[in-house]
Amino acid sequence: MFDYLIVGAGFAGSVLAERLATRSNKRILIIDKRSHIAGNAFDHYNEEGILVHKYGPHIFHTNSKDVFDYLSQFTEWRSYEHRVLASVDGQLVPIPINLDTINKLYGLN
Repeated sequence: MFDYLIVGAGFAGSVLAERLATRSNKRILIIDKRSHIAGNAFDHYNEEGILVHKYGPHIFHTNSKDVFDYLSQFTEWRSYEHRVLASVDGQLVPIPINLDTINKLYGLN
């Protein structure tokens, strides 16, 4: 017998199930229409050992140390820094436009 049935094993369903089971000592049944957990963030290694992102690449953003620490219990992180640059008159400048963009375009410090 279960205390809760959670439909969906993506981020929300998985976190809810873990929190209820851990903090409330409840028995949880979690189901998903797919044959795997993680929702659209699911990935796996194929026969050649290549990591495949079945539903496309995924990047996780947070400014919360609590969220980062919580998720770090369940995953390893790969550092990634996303920068977008535009080519303007032969110069690469940051986009969206910010003070650095203006300074580069006008040769200011």
